[in-house]
Amino acid sequence: MSLGTKVRQFREAKRLSQDDLALRLDVTQSTISNIESDKSIPNSLLLKKIADELEVDVNNLYDDRITNISNIEKNDGIVNTGSGTVNMQSPELIESILKNQEQMAKLMESQNKLIEALLKK
Repeated sequence: MSLGTKVRQFREAKRLSQDDLALRLDVTQSTISNIESDKSIPNSLLLKKIADELEVDVNNLYDDRITNISNIEKNDGIVNTGSGTVNMQSPELIESILKNQEQMAKLMESQNKLIEALLKK
């Protein structure tokens, strides 16, 4: 099952419309639509926000073709899924990356506020 299909199923289970989820995530409805139709893949920060909002573990959103070892070919840590190449990572490493990206986003937000304050002077 694709990431988009899983997002849609978890969203519908929470009885949220695409508009509702988009509003909660501060993105457009078309962003949610594109994710659910597998036209786009969210970055790791947005993926974490989606998982948090839908109250699921981020690992539950990954495409089954990536996590099902019987359906993939391994080659030095790189996985060929038939529809692209994915670098396999441990859940702990993924969580660490997501936390670092959240911290970076907060730092960038603080930096932007400081710059705005300086420009007002």
